[in-house]
Amino acid sequence: MNRIRQTSFVAAALVLLSACSSGSADQQPPEVATLESAPVTAAASRAAGTPKGVQLRLDMTDDEKARFWDAYGDCLFSHGVKERSKDKDAMAPAVGTGKRLLDPSGEPKAAYAACASQKPLEPVETDPDRNPNFAAQWQDNVRCLRDHGLMVHVTKPGEWTYDSSDTPVPDNQQQLERQCMLEAFGAKKD
Repeated sequence: MNRIRQTSFVAAALVLLSACSSGSADQQPPEVATLESAPVTAAASRAAGTPKGVQLRLDMTDDEKARFWDAYGDCLFSHGVKERSKDKDAMAPAVGTGKRLLDPSGEPKAAYAACASQKPLEPVETDPDRNPNFAAQWQDNVRCLRDHGLMVHVTKPGEWTYDSSDTPVPDNQQQLERQCMLEAFGAKKD
């Protein structure tokens, strides 16, 4: 059985429709402090031609990212996106802490428009449309995983798979994936 792993930025794209803090659409999104640079404000982001939303950083913890996804989900819910049964879609990926599973239909569209400024945007480093070095850095990421004993290979930029179906999976795989992403994409956290 061939298992394909994708980075969090791909997973997030798949769940955007099922994933906002309550407040008005005119409210400025929270700024994200980083270790390496000043926060990106919504105005600076739009002026630079990047998508509207809250810019996540590669060096953020999973808990920090989850808070932004939960806020986005809360916003969508408060603007009319319906919750779905947890049993009905047990295989659907959770966003944030998974406290709220939302209908993935994309309706009502007005809710998504109202919450656009709170939509978490994956790190610039892992966005192939905004990082011209993405493919090469992805190769570096997979090389790092291999150097640490995870026997995988690139299937295409942004994806990797195990070398075989009986490849052993180390107990610290999640830690290795995070470490290699930070190393390959240059957002090392001290």
